[in-house]
Formats: sequence, structure tokens, C-alpha cells
Amino acid sequence: MFNLIISYDPESWDRSPHELDRSRVAIEYTADEISERYKFFDEKAIEELKSFPTLFVTENESVESRIGYVTNIRLRQNSVVFDFEFDPALPSLPIGTIEALRVDIDVGSWELSRTHWAIKDEPLFDILLRKGYITQQQFNSSKWGATQQPTAEPPVIPTPPGVFNTSQVFIVHGHDDIAKLEMSSFISSLGLQPIILHQQASSGRTIIEKIEHYSNVGFGVVLYTPCDIGSKAGELTGNYRARQNVVFEHGFLIGKLSRSRVSAVVKGNVETPNDISGVVYVTMDQEGQWKQQLSVELRGAGYHV
Repeated sequence: MFNLIISYDPESWDRSPHELDRSRVAIEYTADEISERYKFFDEKAIEELKSFPTLFVTENESVESRIGYVTNIRLRQNSVVFDFEFDPALPSLPIGTIEALRVDIDVGSWELSRTHWAIKDEPLFDILLRKGYITQQQFNSSKWGATQQPTAEPPVIPTPPGVFNTSQVFIVHGHDDIAKLEMSSFISSLGLQPIILHQQASSGRTIIEKIEHYSNVGFGVVLYTPCDIGSKAGELTGNYRARQNVVFEHGFLIGKLSRSRVSAVVKGNVETPNDISGVVYVTMDQEGQWKQQLSVELRGAGYHV
């Protein structure tokens, strides 16, 4: 996820704070699901928006774009005022970069001609690294790179054989940050600790060792979101699928915890593995019925929720 803020004034990003009409923030060029989460600017929404990297752009890229962060948000009757800063470890993006990345970062056809603040569900830094606009060293030195290394690991709670830790829930996810945030928030609202693998320090461990280390829990939630497209060889059309790591970690958790202690939450029309029988699939519906279903599964696994 990242913020894309575009201003008409080439000098907009020379100083902080900046002000935008409220009708142009978290609404235009933003997917409906994302807009609904952020356009009301409740406390949780503000904190999440501040945690996202931000592209500061001018209309039609009249000057170089910058990468940074929104540091504070204040609401007025008809506007949103925000403070911002650039990340000194990350270079400016040459004029034409945003246009060149239009498809990659989900920029609409006329979006660069419109002053607004959009929220995009795309992995900004993965794209910038892959396209060569920033280096791995620059990313590691950036504020964002630093935040990927947590200050403290969640406690690993030892349990004797046959006894399960019912204070933590392991969450497996793909590239859909909205689904991940929704699930993490829900698990936290139940008084439980969500364990999300990429937020935990590697400490010299391989990926499989991290999974083994952090999955000493009594329940796992696997998010099947339409992140990839796959088909049989020779077919011209494909189906939406979850990331391969999601399917792998799903199987791992079933083997470690048993099928009754793992629920797959499916968002949208996603192909699910057909060789795993007896698996609980919960539809992540817009009405939120999935929360009640998941609570039932957690209670069945011994969680007090």
C-alpha cells in the first residue's frame, strides 16, 4: 500500500504542511474498498495512512517526484491538512518516472492531471527496486527499510505436547494489504496477538525456519486473495490464485496444527487447492459475516473470544 499525492503547484513540496480539499482525499482514483476504509479519517485510518510510504508528485510531473511519509493529519471542515517529510536515503524520481510506472502502480489515464490524494494497493518499493529506480542499499537505509526490522519479537510461548497456545494467531497473506490489515485488526480486537511473518525479524533464519519459529500457536488463518493468475499449460485463460507461498504455508500449518485449527479466508473469486479435503473455507464478504464464522472456529479451537 502507498499514498499517491498529486498537486498542481510545482512548489507544493518545497514546504510543509500542505492542504487539500477533503472531497479529493481518499476518494478519487482509489478503489471503493480502500476508499471506504480511509475517507472518514477515524483514528485507525489516520495511523494506517501515516504508516504507508508516499509518492509526492506534481501535475504532469512538472518537477521530479519525491518519496517520503505523511507525518501528521489534521481535519478541517472542508479540507485535510497534513505534514510530510521526504526520506533522505531515497533519491528523487526523474520527470517521467510516474508515467513510465503508470500500469505498475495503478495510475489512471488522466490521474496525473488531477490534484488529489489516492491510496493504491500496490507494493511500491518492490516495483521501484525491480525497475531500478532505487537500490537495495538505499531501501535498507531508508526509514521504511528500518521499520521492517521490529524492535522486539513477539514472545514464543512454549507449550507441552498436545497443549496449544491460545493467545496468538498466525496469519498467512499475499499481496492484498487491505485484507491483511482487516484480519490483523479483527484478531487484535478479540484480545489476541496476530503473528504476521514479514513483520518479524529474520535473526539469521531462513523463511521456513521463521515459519517454524513463529507458528507455535493454536490457530492459523490463511488469506486466499487474487494476487496471481494461473492456468494449465496451453490454456489461453487463467484463474485468479493466491500466491504460492500462501498455499505452501497453508499446507505447513495443516500439518503442524491439524485441519481443525486452520481456516482459509477467501476474498473474491479465487481458485483454491482441490487436493486438500476437509478444509474450512470462509468467504471474506463485505458485510463482515466472516468475522462471526471465524470467531466460531476460534472458540472451537479453545480460544476464549
